[in-house]
Amino acid sequence: MLVLKGSVKGLVSSSVSILLLSSLVAACSSNSGPQGNGATSATPSTTPSTITATPAPAKTAAPAAIKIFNRVNATVVVEKNPVIAEAEKLANVKLEVEAPPINNYVDKLQVLMASGDLPDLIYNWGGADANMEKWAQNGLLVSLDDKIKNYPNLTKNITKEMWDAVKSVNDGKTYIIPRTNIVNHWGYKVNQQWLDKLKLKAPTTLDEFTNVCKAFTNNDPDGNGKPDTYCVSFSNPTLGANTIWNASNFLTSAFSLPVVNGAKDTDGAYKIREKMSGYIPYLTYLKQLNDEKLIDPEFLINKIYVDQEKQNQNRIGIIYAHQYSVMANLSNDKDSDKKYTYQPVLKDSKGVASDWVTPAMWGGWMIAKNSKNIDAVLKFLDWGNTTEANTLFQVGLKGLTYESYDPATKNITRTADQTTKLASVTSTYMTLANAIDGNGAIIEGADSLERLNIYKTQADAALKQMTVINVPAVRSPKILNLNSSIPDLVKKKDDQELKYITGNITLQQFKDFLEKEWNPATADAEKEYVEYMNKVAK
Repeated sequence: MLVLKGSVKGLVSSSVSILLLSSLVAACSSNSGPQGNGATSATPSTTPSTITATPAPAKTAAPAAIKIFNRVNATVVVEKNPVIAEAEKLANVKLEVEAPPINNYVDKLQVLMASGDLPDLIYNWGGADANMEKWAQNGLLVSLDDKIKNYPNLTKNITKEMWDAVKSVNDGKTYIIPRTNIVNHWGYKVNQQWLDKLKLKAPTTLDEFTNVCKAFTNNDPDGNGKPDTYCVSFSNPTLGANTIWNASNFLTSAFSLPVVNGAKDTDGAYKIREKMSGYIPYLTYLKQLNDEKLIDPEFLINKIYVDQEKQNQNRIGIIYAHQYSVMANLSNDKDSDKKYTYQPVLKDSKGVASDWVTPAMWGGWMIAKNSKNIDAVLKFLDWGNTTEANTLFQVGLKGLTYESYDPATKNITRTADQTTKLASVTSTYMTLANAIDGNGAIIEGADSLERLNIYKTQADAALKQMTVINVPAVRSPKILNLNSSIPDLVKKKDDQELKYITGNITLQQFKDFLEKEWNPATADAEKEYVEYMNKVAK
């Protein structure tokens, strides 16, 4: 039984993968389904009798009641959802789900955590971030270190690197279960039809990108005769962070500027971002785009996925994206595979396209300290880290959301009605673990051999052009706690960046702020961070 609380909105990428329902029974036997297979044949009695003894069926424990707070995309109808009903049956649980809209999820999560009235299981998009640290320190989350070892799928599917990456920087304890993910290679998604119309190629360098930007903004790529298109936009998926860092990997790469902690500067040294060689040049380039009106004028206030919505509306030509984004966008634009292509990050001045890859996690699951069902919740998450669960949430149910599915090739056949139904019953946002042993059950949206080939061709071509740089998770307390230790100055720094980009302060004024206020205030944090990274790198 599923009880819906609140509205169910959100976004994107309905994922597609589940074991054939016909093979689901076999999967259950290897994953300890809720009821098992307890029936046995009666053994004839050795004493005379007119009755054949039949053992009583094994008793099944009552379903564990679990309240969940999670992001679920807009098209999914949670109430009376057949995929969730199947999950309840397989995991022997009764779920009560509250699913705020994705655009407002972080805000709603803050309100929820401040209320003190917490559900059992809470999804935190930011993983082991400053919010998690604050909630753990406030006694809202249960420490899980002495329990995790009792759940074999959690210890098997979640790597030591991932567990280490989520340990609290304040007390070294584990308060969140990583949600494993496929490795995303962040590049950009471009309107290929616009490129073709204007006889341009997808840019690989900053100069090429600038030329495409001018053409997309000034040369009427959509052919409607109106000056209503822009080259590029960004969006802001988190609280207290500028859009220019959350959605810009493809562009900062041209300046050899990583957008994540844990990567070296061009001189081989670890530094805070604001001291890296590409920091000022990148912001100056954004200022150039803004001055020439080549960038979406609303980029400073866009919420998550608004940039994607604008691209689907033929208003924006380029947004950041990973290798799955073109096919995943089919749930929002039925012609996505014909309109867009996935491209790698831009090359820097030395011709290197740096692909910074962090541990493959997509946030994580927190358990409320006041939950009365902690072990039941962990058992549910343990089941969620199996192929059975991952396939169920990604593919759906045979006959309802697909006709056939081949786990080896990830090929899926569906009718048009089944494709429509899929978007209303499940997506990657509903997975408890989005990858098993590093792999998803499907290539989201690629429900034909033709689309699988398009995906593979574009992904292979992009990866050949990029240099993968594996970046370790950074657990240096002071650098990670800047938002809480100097919140006003962090906000001022964000504001100063945006004021410089929009021309409200000069470059010298911005540099003066960094040198007189920001750098002195972060000196101790940077020192600790550099020492931490040099130790980790050995």
